[in-house]
Amino acid sequence: MMLIGIAGGIGCGKSVVSRILRLRGKHVYDCDLEARRIMDGSEEVRGSLRGRFGDAVCPAGGPIDRKALASHVFGSDEHRLWLNALVHRLVRSDLKAWCAQLEQAGADVCFVESAILASSGIADFCDEVWLVTASDEVRAARVAARDGADPAGIAARMRAQTEEERILNEKGIPLRSISNNPSHSLLRQLDAVCNPTSSAAI
Repeated sequence: MMLIGIAGGIGCGKSVVSRILRLRGKHVYDCDLEARRIMDGSEEVRGSLRGRFGDAVCPAGGPIDRKALASHVFGSDEHRLWLNALVHRLVRSDLKAWCAQLEQAGADVCFVESAILASSGIADFCDEVWLVTASDEVRAARVAARDGADPAGIAARMRAQTEEERILNEKGIPLRSISNNPSHSLLRQLDAVCNPTSSAAI
């Protein structure tokens, strides 16, 4: 079975591509959503959080206090890297199990969406990566409309994500660029890569 990664920076439209694929009956694993589910349901995560940050972050029998967790993680590279390593490992394991189930059910292709496809290690499982792109101006306008974020904050987040594309290029995984600028038809591009008559049909 083929696993295709869907990558791209903030505001590029990864989720739009995933939504279109789901509407077409494709299987898409959303790493952000699944990471949250795993964190909430994993006793390993909850116990590790209590051991490192105390009961205030993860009270026994209660939900993870994400605001309290953020106060520990943001601003501390050590805590952030520790948490990422823990969660990414569990997400990779969950993704493998998800793919195995789909393959057993007869699926020939599935997709995984992540803003950190490379740094999380998930790109290493992918046969191909679709890199969704858009101009900086378009991306900034989308994020501002969606989140109400200030331009300086948006620009900083966009700069921080440029490393992902560099790592993807260095890994040598086949990359397919999909433009999500208003001047390009996203649907036509997806039709082209999903065309069953293509030699690389999806």
